[in-house]
Amino acid sequence: MASDKKKNPLDLDSKLTIILSAILLSLTIAGLILFFVLPDPDVNKPEEIQVSDIREPTPEPEPEPEPEPEPEPVTYPAPGYDFLEENVYIEIPGLERSYTIAWVSDIHMITDHEAGDVSQESLETVESRYNTLSITPDGVHGDELWPEIVNYLNYNDFDAVIFGGDLLDYCSTSNMETLKAGFNILKYPSDRILYIRADHDYGSWYSDGSTGFDDYKAQALHAELDGDDYTHKYIDFGEFIIAGVNNSIKKPGGEQMEVLRDLYSRGVPVIAATHVPYYSQTDPTLEMLSMLVRNKIYYWAPNSENYIPDADMWEYLNMLYDEDSNCAYVLAGHMHAAWEGEIREGLTQHIFSPAFIGAIGVVHVVPEGSVPETDTDIADISAN
Repeated sequence: MASDKKKNPLDLDSKLTIILSAILLSLTIAGLILFFVLPDPDVNKPEEIQVSDIREPTPEPEPEPEPEPEPEPVTYPAPGYDFLEENVYIEIPGLERSYTIAWVSDIHMITDHEAGDVSQESLETVESRYNTLSITPDGVHGDELWPEIVNYLNYNDFDAVIFGGDLLDYCSTSNMETLKAGFNILKYPSDRILYIRADHDYGSWYSDGSTGFDDYKAQALHAELDGDDYTHKYIDFGEFIIAGVNNSIKKPGGEQMEVLRDLYSRGVPVIAATHVPYYSQTDPTLEMLSMLVRNKIYYWAPNSENYIPDADMWEYLNMLYDEDSNCAYVLAGHMHAAWEGEIREGLTQHIFSPAFIGAIGVVHVVPEGSVPETDTDIADISAN
């Protein structure tokens, strides 16, 4: 029987050593692989952000808006009628600049040539006035002249426009529609247009019950035009005031007087605007002209047939005639002839020629001492 070979303990140790060496080598190789293949965990690690470093994101700037194109300048047609300009110069001490104001009165426009708001019985009278009163010396009637007046006003640049009454010969729907058509295209703002009405603007004399037109309808049509506010018949330029008197064939009513008292107490120069003129205490030529043109005293005066002041009217007139009055000038119409002169010492009144002869007033309000020399003879532009 063969004997078993004894196991050599060295052989077992050698095997263990080899196994452990193999395991260690495998781990080493695996570590190297992980080192070179796996990414560094700190490479993309975000930096710690302090709370104080947090900022609101900056908004993207909004694109600049496209500039709006400049509006095309409005051009107005030149008038086709060659108007006679009646220049008036008013000096006011201390003015910072000069002002130019247009005056238009006494067109006596007539458009009704067939029965409508005019009664059948009045048509002959209306037609006669159309052909003898509301017409220029060269044959242009008032209803044709009015659009040319509007063109003239728009073509020029005035600081204000005064309509001094009797734009209409009488009130009717047709006359008012024609007036409104021109009024609506005036380029001037409403606070720079002063329309002081007179008896012809409101009068509905050629109507009767059969036409359905009356004084109430006349008042309503005027209110549609510009409001016709009796309490606001003035323009305040700051340096001076133009104070209008509405329907000046009558004394100013209570509301008008309240406004006039205020205007004349503000301590600035006042230019009075009236349809019916005022008498002169110093110049007899006004009475001479009135008798020649109208065959009577056709303005407010103690000896007038139509316009005799009562106590209430004298309260207003004394605002002008008192020596310490701040009234700087008086502008008027109604006479159908031009006149200029003092109505008391130091106070001048200018009565304009009627527009129905093709005349428009141009009032220059200028600083003291800046009136140009002129040789205009207003007697040459008086109506016959």
